[in-house]
Amino acid sequence: MKYFLLLLIIFLPISLLSQDEDDNMVISDQQSTYTYVMENNRVVVRENQDVTYSCAKNVQPVKFYRFYDVNSEITKIKVKGVKASSPQYGTYTKENIFYDDSKVCHLDLYFKDKNATGTVTYEKKYKDVYGFSFINIIENHFIKNKTIRIIVPEWMEIDIIENSFNPGISKSVNADPKSGSTIYTYRIENQPAYKYEDAMPDYLLTFPTIQIIPRKALINKKTEEFFDSFDHMYKWCKSKVDLVDNDHAVIAQLAKELTKNSGSDEDKINALLNWVQNNIRYIAFEYGIQGFKPDEAQSVVRKKYGDCKGMSNLLKCLLQAEGFDARLVWINTTETGREWTLPVPSADHMICGLQHNGEFHFLDPTVKFMPFGEIAYSIQGKMAMVEDGDQYLMLRTPSFPPSHNRTRLVSEYVIEEGKLRGRSELSFKGEAKYAMTFLIRYTAKSDTDMHLKNYLKRNNPADSIFEIDVKGIDINSKSLLISYQELRPSCLRSFSDEVYIDPDAFKDFSELSIDTLKRKNDYAFPFSQNHVTSIRVVIPEGYRIKNIPDDMEIETDDYQFSIRYTVNDDSVVYHKEITIKKTILPKTGFDQWNKDISLLRKAYVRQITLGKTTNEIEDI
Repeated sequence: MKYFLLLLIIFLPISLLSQDEDDNMVISDQQSTYTYVMENNRVVVRENQDVTYSCAKNVQPVKFYRFYDVNSEITKIKVKGVKASSPQYGTYTKENIFYDDSKVCHLDLYFKDKNATGTVTYEKKYKDVYGFSFINIIENHFIKNKTIRIIVPEWMEIDIIENSFNPGISKSVNADPKSGSTIYTYRIENQPAYKYEDAMPDYLLTFPTIQIIPRKALINKKTEEFFDSFDHMYKWCKSKVDLVDNDHAVIAQLAKELTKNSGSDEDKINALLNWVQNNIRYIAFEYGIQGFKPDEAQSVVRKKYGDCKGMSNLLKCLLQAEGFDARLVWINTTETGREWTLPVPSADHMICGLQHNGEFHFLDPTVKFMPFGEIAYSIQGKMAMVEDGDQYLMLRTPSFPPSHNRTRLVSEYVIEEGKLRGRSELSFKGEAKYAMTFLIRYTAKSDTDMHLKNYLKRNNPADSIFEIDVKGIDINSKSLLISYQELRPSCLRSFSDEVYIDPDAFKDFSELSIDTLKRKNDYAFPFSQNHVTSIRVVIPEGYRIKNIPDDMEIETDDYQFSIRYTVNDDSVVYHKEITIKKTILPKTGFDQWNKDISLLRKAYVRQITLGKTTNEIEDI
């Protein structure tokens, strides 16, 4: 369920133009006021903004835009000080979202002179108090001064959560002596422009925002509760699920057909889970109440696509048809939602829960090729709200160590005609397995061999990969194994009576230095991970080991790099292990990371040296 993220997106400065790091425009002043008012016995929120832009360098157009949706409307927009295009209104499309109700109003400001200023006055109404959840602080341009006011009348009660504030943001709270309203005032100074970067952490962990939680309101002497407690939040979420009209007879017939060859309960669960994962195309569909209400199970089957809510509801119905205790589960995929300590519907995802043999299992039908008993990294260790009739359960999903997402390479080489020749086995588990399985199964069969060879060559075109065999590609497999034969001239050099061996063609993470001058945000790895390599090189007859590189061991709280060598009578074994323990690498750790990556690169280029033991001339 992506509604929480879509609410956030509405408030984010998602750029409609490419952003120049050296921003030409500055927001010299911005006044934003949000006021709770009563209209026809309903609580609405009115937003008023005055945004003044100053041309700092070159004269060029500036695009101003604001988002709205089915539960909000833009009631006024005008410009003074500069010429502007007429406001344009239209649907806003986002990557990976099949359809949602987000719309955008935008216009262009035309500046004639350097140091010229122009002001946009903008008014918006949130017709549903649930839709007013975030106030964004940063913008697409540098902010010199900005003031945000939230005016809350005596009859309205809210909570405010402040995320990722920095020293340039201050807060005060005052009471209006005339109206009795509480006024929250935030003063913002010298905030850099929003900048998107690859591998960024969650938005709420990166940029300052204000999150609003409506608690309750006194309307006509009666209290209307919004999200005053987890009970209220669950009832609100559950009420949307209860609107679903599933055709259980149709689903029961499908479940019977899918499990007809299943012997055990686990076989049945896997059969149903895998069918939904691999026969229903995942899309994100958001429109008004559809941000919370699942699609009917029979509708998802008929259309062959669905969002996380529709797919989870279908899986729940299939499992229930076979007599299993299945429930819907609301959960957050972001780090900021790990604890879920406040009663706000911040869950951006829905999955299916299963109570079976005294244990509770979490099943995500949107992740292809993930077998029963495993869960995606994005929802590991998170608090989840599980439906339990009119009640609910708050359960924490299990967490797995980095070794759960292990990539292991085992190779054995001999030296032959100036090359390393050998056989390798490359295995994948966990997230690494899901990703590789997806790539193999969704690549055209005629292209699979070519892509695998290129992947295994690791940018060494002179090397040869052949006799590739893939096992574990079936849906229920918990590991994927790629075995292959190889000839690697790139890994061996000869000079005079010496042979130099570079055993590791993969050199994991060697290119992952971080540009500390350009990088603005922390770096987020997709999941914790573990890479293990064991390469045995047989020493040819007539040769001996002259030099073995020093071992290398680096360990921090965030990661570990290890390279070791073991010398046997007839061989030398290269051992490598890289572990990413924590997925967020903070900016404060960039310098140390770069130093350690540099040491890792140096360790990669150190070679095993063999020398001849006799004067006999040999061509190896």
